[in-house]
Amino acid sequence: MPTPTTATPTPIPTPTPEPCKAPYDATVVSGPSGPSANGADGDRVFRSLTVHPNDADTVILGTERNGFVRTTDGGVTWTRLRAGLRSDFSYPEIWDIAYAPSAPSVLMAATLDSPGPTTGAPQTAGAGVYRSTDGGESWRQVNCGFPTSRVNSVRFDPTDPLIAVAGLEGGVPSFSGVSGIASYYEGGLYRTVDGGESWYRVPLGPYDGRNGYWVMRPVPNQPATILTFALNLQDLGQNLGFARSTDSGATWELFADELRYKQITSFAVSGDGQVIYANEDGTYFGWVSRDAGATWAQSAIVQVNGPIAVSPADPNLVIFSAFDALRRSTDGLRTVQTVVAAPQVEALGGLSPFREIEFAPSDPSVVYAETDGYLLYRSDDAGASWRLVANVRDDVLNAVP
Repeated sequence: MPTPTTATPTPIPTPTPEPCKAPYDATVVSGPSGPSANGADGDRVFRSLTVHPNDADTVILGTERNGFVRTTDGGVTWTRLRAGLRSDFSYPEIWDIAYAPSAPSVLMAATLDSPGPTTGAPQTAGAGVYRSTDGGESWRQVNCGFPTSRVNSVRFDPTDPLIAVAGLEGGVPSFSGVSGIASYYEGGLYRTVDGGESWYRVPLGPYDGRNGYWVMRPVPNQPATILTFALNLQDLGQNLGFARSTDSGATWELFADELRYKQITSFAVSGDGQVIYANEDGTYFGWVSRDAGATWAQSAIVQVNGPIAVSPADPNLVIFSAFDALRRSTDGLRTVQTVVAAPQVEALGGLSPFREIEFAPSDPSVVYAETDGYLLYRSDDAGASWRLVANVRDDVLNAVP
């Protein structure tokens, strides 16, 4: 790997907004009515498990090809939400969902397919960012200004539902329609101040258009602070690594240079922003910083191998995935912890990995976790014990509408 050359964070100049180059397609085509229109649905939840900021019983989930599902009673009953999503033979993959903290009826969702154009007919043009102003009942595509429809993550300003930042992943088209085209669709960080009617690119550094921004985390007790990790899976030498914004995505600074060229696919940040936990794929220990990312240390081999979540009330309470099981630490990953939950239902021919873990912002004793196969688990004692609350594939997607 290249030797890091930047030892301290460097502020990024305030960007100049660009004119809208690619308006969204206002025509919304009807999507499939079945749960798996072409039989290719792998039932992956990605990072779309999202809990309402003020109600621990309201959860919205994104699916791989089947739109959104929502519960308002902690998983007892569910509603399928698809109005406004564009498709050809299936819906785009939903990777991330964000509630606007100051107006929870407003949401944005980051969706993706292969890198490709944002306009015209699907395949790729059905993906990108969608916005809802009615709690997820209906959605409207807002891709104006994007160079690609492959969007990994999205977050709102904590005080203004019109301001948001989205992470776009660069790449070469892979779907059959344009597989012979050699052009590279650039990604990057994009920001809107008008609810997605237009977006402008915020420069981060060299190769920022060739990175993906898989995880984007707000710091709850530091208004307007957002963290992300810029990752290029094809060439880690082009990683930009950890980046922090303290003005809701208007400017960014790079930090944690020692982790820059590592394959960091998940991280969590404490409520005060001081403690950061990160997963480096394939190593089974966690990286930990207790000084807001200035210095880092490895934990013991505690089987970290997937998503990590930290309690908003206790920076030492960490729940993480050990692939097909959950583990819990109460001392900040200083010691090995026992398994507290494992899938009891087989999906897709075997036990499925946990893809996302989320504490309820309004009640840190409530935690949700979801596996491939759409198995949703809930804890009411901050992760000490768990129960399966829904098999979303069987209970919701395969149920008669």
